Amino acid sequence: MDLLALLLFGGFYLLALVGLIAPLLPGVPIAAFGAILAAWITDFEDLNVRVLGLVVFLAALAQLIDLAGSYLGAKVYGASRLGLWGGVVGSLAGLLFFPPFGLLIGALVGAVVAELLVGRSPLEAVRAGFGSLVGTLGGGVAKILILVAIGVIVFPRLFTF
Repeated sequence: MDLLALLLFGGFYLLALVGLIAPLLPGVPIAAFGAILAAWITDFEDLNVRVLGLVVFLAALAQLIDLAGSYLGAKVYGASRLGLWGGVVGSLAGLLFFPPFGLLIGALVGAVVAELLVGRSPLEAVRAGFGSLVGTLGGGVAKILILVAIGVIVFPRLFTF
């Protein structure tokens, strides 16, 4: 059962890594779900409730940091409410048409276009777009670090067979 739990979590962890590149997949929560399934398979012997609580907390924190990072990055660089929405819509459009890096380019272009539509100067619009890009990158880096932390917490506990 330990080998099955390890393979199952490993599969979910790989899917979570894909989710870092393809943001339509919620990468870190997928890894947390894999850890919960692995714990269930091993009757919570290798991964106890305390460890799972930490993993779930980290997954929630990753999502919160990702949202807050994008928002704060754009806000710090002066984006308006429409600029924030433009960055989000641009990210999704970029992801659909130019995966995986379209997410970043789309955030920049979407925020710039939205800011220009509300009458801001080109310099202000580019500044807001850059903030959206920086925020998106910051949230992505945080998710990578948290996913690595989850791997460091879970994998050693499953190598007990």
